[in-house]
Amino acid sequence: MQYKCIPAPMEIIITNKSSYDQAVRSFADLINRESTNGWVFHSMESIKVRHEPGCLARLFGERTTIEEYNMLVF
Repeated sequence: MQYKCIPAPMEIIITNKSSYDQAVRSFADLINRESTNGWVFHSMESIKVRHEPGCLARLFGERTTIEEYNMLVF
């Protein structure tokens, strides 16, 4: 079995009912686009990525940051 991961939208801001519908459609569009190529949706997962500052950035006080990313698994 082979899996494929694609980035999912990072943040969806809902201001009214139509925004909610649009957000859901954007996920459905991504899933449907991949299904036309034969991929079957499996799940949505999140991963945390640690970003280490370079030597100079650390020297000027920049700290390690952790960002969370969403991905759709097919």
